Formats: sequence, structure tokens, C-alpha cells
Amino acid sequence: MHHDVQIEIYGIRHHGAGSSRNLLAALAQFEPNIILIECPADAQHLLTYIDDAALIPPVAILIYNKKDLKQYAYYPFTVFSPEWQAIRYGLTHQAEVRFFDLPQTHSFLVQDDAVSTKKEAGFMRDPFARMAELAGFDDPELWWDTYIEQQGTAPEVFSAINELMAELRSADLTEKESNNLREAFMRGQLRKARKEGYTKIAVVCGAWHAPALSDGMYTERQDKKLLTGLKKVAIDCTWVPWSYNRIARHTGYSSGVISPYWYEALFTDPDQAVASWMSRASSIMNDMGYSISPAHTIEGSNLAHALALMRQRTWPGISELFDAISSVYCHGDDDLISKMRRKLLEGEKVGEVSDQIPMVPLQKDLERLVKQARLSKDWRKQGAIDKSLDLRKKTQLNASRLLHKLLLLEIPWGEENEPENNPLGNFHEYWTLNWYPDYEILIIEASMWGNTIDEAATNYVLDKINSEKDFEHLGILLYQALHGYLPALVAPISRKIRDLGSVTEDVHLLLTITPPLIWSTRYGDIAKLDISAIETLLDQLFPRICLLLPDQVSNISEESSRAFFTAINRMHQAIQMATNTIRKEQWISTLLQIAKDVHADPLIKGNCLRIMLVKKTMAEHHVLSIVRFELSDLSDPFRPALLIEGFLASGGWLLIHHPALRSVVDSWFGALTDEEFMTYLPIIRRTFGTFHESEKEMIYSLLFEKRKLTNVDATLDETRTDAVLPTLRKLL
Repeated sequence: MHHDVQIEIYGIRHHGAGSSRNLLAALAQFEPNIILIECPADAQHLLTYIDDAALIPPVAILIYNKKDLKQYAYYPFTVFSPEWQAIRYGLTHQAEVRFFDLPQTHSFLVQDDAVSTKKEAGFMRDPFARMAELAGFDDPELWWDTYIEQQGTAPEVFSAINELMAELRSADLTEKESNNLREAFMRGQLRKARKEGYTKIAVVCGAWHAPALSDGMYTERQDKKLLTGLKKVAIDCTWVPWSYNRIARHTGYSSGVISPYWYEALFTDPDQAVASWMSRASSIMNDMGYSISPAHTIEGSNLAHALALMRQRTWPGISELFDAISSVYCHGDDDLISKMRRKLLEGEKVGEVSDQIPMVPLQKDLERLVKQARLSKDWRKQGAIDKSLDLRKKTQLNASRLLHKLLLLEIPWGEENEPENNPLGNFHEYWTLNWYPDYEILIIEASMWGNTIDEAATNYVLDKINSEKDFEHLGILLYQALHGYLPALVAPISRKIRDLGSVTEDVHLLLTITPPLIWSTRYGDIAKLDISAIETLLDQLFPRICLLLPDQVSNISEESSRAFFTAINRMHQAIQMATNTIRKEQWISTLLQIAKDVHADPLIKGNCLRIMLVKKTMAEHHVLSIVRFELSDLSDPFRPALLIEGFLASGGWLLIHHPALRSVVDSWFGALTDEEFMTYLPIIRRTFGTFHESEKEMIYSLLFEKRKLTNVDATLDETRTDAVLPTLRKLL
């Protein structure tokens, strides 16, 4: 090494707050004129966007294969990441800043699990774990945090880290081929910086790589030979917002930290980090409805410091913080502490990327539509956000259409409530918005289908329906196409459903697909869309359902029975919303046929009898005569109870408003032997458990009044009566 060139290698822990503090102190002491940072070299041009206005961490560099979007990589940065602080230092102090890791254009083709194995004798499979074990730690990351990250600012720690890593590497059993290639490239970039005349070179890399960059074991010729012939792919890259959730170690990020929020507090103001943590814990507890005072914050902070002192640690760590919170705030309640854990560890911070950053045309169109729909304040925000949309208002209609188009593109930013649960009718929708950083790559993937959201959604669905054979999914696609205002998709999806529906004998599938079609016709009328293709489809499918259904609900398993029960009720709700009177008549006629069929499944038959009674399609005395007959059936021990369950599925109001029905059910209960009652009890509990508390009280009162008026036996044992009534009340 030439005597007038100084090289300092700083082995850091990615996203290490202590590493950042130590690094800034070391850089200020060294005053480099170039800083080489471990990050793919082909992302170098993205450094020009780092300023206060364009990027607010956490953010990430996204690099992807332009011809195969399933190949992509993220390189996250937080405010406490050493690499981020090194970049900021270089830009502030007019030092050259370069990314010098192996370009991603090559890395995509390198097998990361490829290893070259050393001889077993004298080597360890996980030297980090061994070091932690010797120091009394079960977790290597916790060992590193304790001895490196949570120490005071000490630039000289880097020489100790380099020595430690050299020893650990010499004892490591395996070497990843990707690491060999990356380190060879980084050494080449280091030599290049020297040849260009830089005299004070700072290298910022993961601690594991530091020894491989600082010794003279590798020659330039050896490195060039290793890198010769590397293949490459066409890549592109950009900045994207990131989140503390994705930096957290427990989410699966291999370089993640135990608590992003704690690391930020340690970096920003280590002296106040514990107090800040406890204040945040107090705020979270108050939001959860617990009464927390400033005294809790003070006591929790004091206990955390005391625990660190007792455990011979210079500073409280995560274990001390949670032990203090468990004692002071939660009084040892593990369930409560588990509810707080994620919020405390991660926080809810999400970074920001300005629209000055290069993006694909589809992303530009998406952000335009987001602004048009006035969803900007919710855009890229993590955590559930509930939205109520009034479709009579233009901006909220635009929001609905955008969310449905994104669902068609399989970008599930919003999740819509089931239409049948919508209490305010067709003009209202209810959504839950929740953004995840991975959606950024989904947007880029979708861009292959078009440069606008409308174009991409249309082209993607047209391609997809060619191979789609799932009835339910096709119905959902049609529903979303209508609500997304993509009329070009209505006819093709309808034809696909028609082609599949014309050959299937699976009535349950037909029952599943039809309700979305019926809802779609109503929405099409409201939105003034041409829905003739859907009406033609319903004209073909609906009569098949009515023809095939009665035979399909006899002699079926309990699992099939409950599936049909749900599907029939869903269809019935949809039919009630329809304007086509002929279909309504066909449907009621079909249910009437099932209600009269002695072989029909009892749960489904009871449900159909209830509908007949409510719709007054059958006279009450006729319905009750069928119910009496079914309750006297001894061929199947469970049939009577299942029929009652189906009949009372809508609630206890039928028993309240129909005295004759109440009498029939009461008489059946009264005639049961103890053994029969215990046999039916699980089903009875399941049935009556769905009733509202007020319905149960009313039924109890009506039954009690009846007994008081009709029982005139002078020998009535009041003591036994009083003993029975509480049990009856509990059952109801």
C-alpha cells in the first residue's frame, strides 16, 4: 500500500444505531475525501436524489430485472442506518460518495446459497452464535446489540470489530459464493479509488466483509479472474417508501433490528432514549383505555436503568425495557404486554418519496388518480384505515373506481366489505385501506400490461380470463370491472362465465357465481352501463339453478348442507335486491319445492320453510303442519333439531310473533326425554345462541306467562317450578 494513501475500513451492523454514532465520530476524525459504501454499484445514480425534500427515511432502493419482474431486491435505509449517515456526511462535507458492491445486474444470476466448504476440523457452523454463547447470550444479535450498538460513542471500536471478524471468519465452516464475488468486486473498486488519486478512503461495509477488504491475501489478478465471465441482466432501479415494520427483525428481514423505534431513539438522543420509550408506552396504554400517569413513565424509566445496573450492562436494552413495562404498566399480565409489543417495537413510521424520483408511467398515472380521488393522505400509509364512500359524490366515486381497478390488478390496497352487510344501500361502500411496501413491486409488475391503470387492468384481466376456471373468481372479476368502470371487460367475462356455466352440473358453483351477477346488474343500472351481457347470462344460468337445486339438497353430508345453507341465503338476499320479478317467482317456487320435499336436508328444509312463512307463500297452518311432522320423525335422531336450527336461523323474532309456532316448538321440547334432550342440546344451544338477548328475554316471558295462565293444578309444586325456570332462562 502506498504510504500517502490512508484507508479506514468501518465494519458496521446494517441499521445499527450505535454503529451510526461511532461511524459519524470516526468520519469526523478521519475526514475522508471519498466514502465507499456497501450497496450495488448500479444504483449509484440514485444518490443524486438524497436531500431533505426528496427522501424522508425509512426508504429503500428497489432494483428489479426489467424482463423478469419476479427478480427484485430492496436495500432499505433508516435515519439510523450507518450507510445513510455516511451518505449524508459525504454530501455535507464535499466528499465523493460511491456505492461499491457487486452490481445487481450480476447478483440476480448468482445463487446465494452456493457455498464452498472448508475442512470440518477446527471450524464452526455459526461462529457468531458461538461468540454469543461464550458471552452468555442465547441470541447472537442481542450479544452484538449489547456490546457494540449500545455502547458510548467510540470510533476506535472499528479496529476491534475488524480483528474480531477476522477471527470469526477464520473459524467459519462455509463461504457463500455470492460473498466471494461481492468481496472481489469491492476490492477492485477500492483499488480503483486509489488509482484515481484519492488519499483518504473510508470504506463502510457490513462487519463480516471488513477483514476481506483490509488484508493483502487477494491479488488484483485473482479478483479479476473470479469476476471474469459473469453474466448480467437488464435492470432498473428507483427509490420507494419503506416502513419500520419491514425493518423489524421479526418480520423476516435478515438484516432487521429488534426494534426500529428503539434504535431511532438511541441514535437521535441516547440520553433520553429510555424516557422517550416509556412516554410512548404510556401513550399506547392510554389509547388502549388504561389510566396511565406521568408517574408510570418515571417509575418505568428508573426501573429499566436499575435492571441494567443489576445485570452489569452499561445501558438498558430491549429486555430491560420490557421487564420494566411488564412490572410497572402491566403488572405481569402477559396478554397485555403482547398486545403492546408490536407497537412498541416497530412504531408506525413510513417514509416518503417525492414525485421527483423516476417512476414507471403506470405509477405516475396511479398517483394522479390517487390525487383525483382525494386519497393522498391515505396513500402508502400502513395500518388499517376505514373509509366510507358515498358514490353520489364524484371524488368518492372516483376513489371507489380506483380501488376496484387496483383489485383487478391484484394490488389489494383496499378491502371492501361484503355488499350484503352494507346498511346504507347501493350508494355507499365501506373499505379498509392498508398499504404494504411490497405493493411497490406489484405496481411495477402491473406496468407490463399498460401505461395507465385503466389500460393495465383491462389488458391484465382479458389475458387472465382465458385460463380462469373458478366460477366465484369470475363473478368477483365482473363485479370489480363494473365498479371500476371498465365496461370493455363486462362482455368478455360474461361470455367466459356462460361457457363454463353451460356445461357444469355443480349447483353450488352456480349458486356462488350468481349473486355477484345480480348485484352487478343493479350497479350497472345505477352507473348507466350496458349490462345486457350480464342479463343474457342470468337468463341462461338462473333457470338451471332452479331446475337442479331441489335434487342437490337431499341425502348430503353435514359439510355440504352448511355450504348450501350459506349459498342459498346469499342467493335469497341477492334476489330480494333484484328488479326482475320473473326470477323472484322462479326462486320462490324452487324454495317451495324444497320445503315440501320429505327427503330434503333438514337444515336447508327448515330454512326454506322459514322463508315461505315470512314471504307468506305458504299458509302458516300448512308450514306448521310440516314442522310438526318433521319434529316427530324418529328415523334420524338429529333431523328434528337441525330443522329447528334452519327454521330459526334468522333469529328469535319468529317465536315471538307467531304464537302457534311457539306452541309447536314448546310442545316438542316438553315431550323430549332427558336422554333425547341431552342428545339435541349442542344443536339447541347453537340455535338459541344466535338470538339477541332481548329476544331471549321476550321468549322467556311469553313462555312463563303461558304457564302461569294455563297451569291451574292445585298440587303444582312451586319449589320445583322455581328450580326449573333459571335453567330455562339460561338455555334461552
